[in-house]
Amino acid sequence: MKINSLNKVYILIVIILLALLLKAGYNICKERGMLIFNKEKKKEMLIKTEKFGWLATAGAGEEYPMEIVSGSFIASDGSSQWIPSREILKSGWGNGNGVWVVGDELRKVPERMEITWFSYAENKFFSGEFELPQQIMYNLFKRDYGKEMHPDGSEFDLRFSELTIGLAPKGLVTLWMSGFAQIEIGTYQAHEINMEWKDFFRGEAKREVVIKSYQEDMLPFVQDEIAQNKINNIYWKDLLEKYEYSVNFNKTKEYKIYDYEIWFINHEAFDTKSNDLNYILKSEISKAIPSNMVLFLKDNFERKLEVRIDLCVPKEKKIEENLSLFEERNKNLELIKIFKAFYAQNENVEFYIKFNKEIVKSNIRKPVYSGKVFLKSATSEVEIPNSTVAVYDAE
Repeated sequence: MKINSLNKVYILIVIILLALLLKAGYNICKERGMLIFNKEKKKEMLIKTEKFGWLATAGAGEEYPMEIVSGSFIASDGSSQWIPSREILKSGWGNGNGVWVVGDELRKVPERMEITWFSYAENKFFSGEFELPQQIMYNLFKRDYGKEMHPDGSEFDLRFSELTIGLAPKGLVTLWMSGFAQIEIGTYQAHEINMEWKDFFRGEAKREVVIKSYQEDMLPFVQDEIAQNKINNIYWKDLLEKYEYSVNFNKTKEYKIYDYEIWFINHEAFDTKSNDLNYILKSEISKAIPSNMVLFLKDNFERKLEVRIDLCVPKEKKIEENLSLFEERNKNLELIKIFKAFYAQNENVEFYIKFNKEIVKSNIRKPVYSGKVFLKSATSEVEIPNSTVAVYDAE
């Protein structure tokens, strides 16, 4: 009887200890869970409430002028930042028409964009409300990209400082974050709306008179598209298309890439401060079609070279000269055609610089070209025509 009683006592003690342990474990898990929950909640609140210095700007191509009727970037609490409107946009798709400083100097990261505009070439109103990747934008604003020096020796922070809107035909809207680099945030599709002309146009002139006046000044190929009802946005969708490729060259035993600058036909622009070397070295990272780039190489003795690569340079055109609208458009169309055709038959693609057997360094006033540019796979390669590879001593 005594043994049974002792056993019962022991069992009871074990049960009590287990209960206490379970309770302690529950409290620890609960406390940790609350800490994680509170940490995540705090981060979520920061994303919605922390402010940064940025301005809004918008643009459209010279060939298809647009005018924003109204637009806003809207934060999580419903507050809004006005998008510049009521001016003709034709400074270039991917370029802002200029910024208007309105409201506070610091602004929250928006979660939505609302925009309504008029397309003079199409004689149509478009409108849309779009959800934005708020957390991605917050992370880009928040990240420390380092500093650079002004010519006077003073330092400034590298940062994103603008939200740039690009309007294209058929209601296509692209948003970039711009500043020391430019990155596409998203592309969205607006819808056509009916809007009273008198609510848009300031003046007594009839709609057909105003439209005729604008369209008579448009480029001949746009006037032909209008006459044949053939305006589309295929060109802009092709500009935005991304491909998986790495950047490589034929002298990797002698040189390594340590820095780069690259500009794309979709108006993105990156360097090692905005993206690390893996961005160009890893083929699985999707990238737009490059327009031109600078690669900085060094050899085993730390000697450095600067390699400037310009693609599809129009004949009889100096590299340093700005391209006209037609020249830029033709260059982009040629690059699009080459990339589409090559990727239709190949995978694991390299953007490949084939240096001459001897790398000849260029004089800035009299460039010497020391290589060619290709798209290359394990089984095929195609040269990108009229492309230049100029090599300089890196400073």
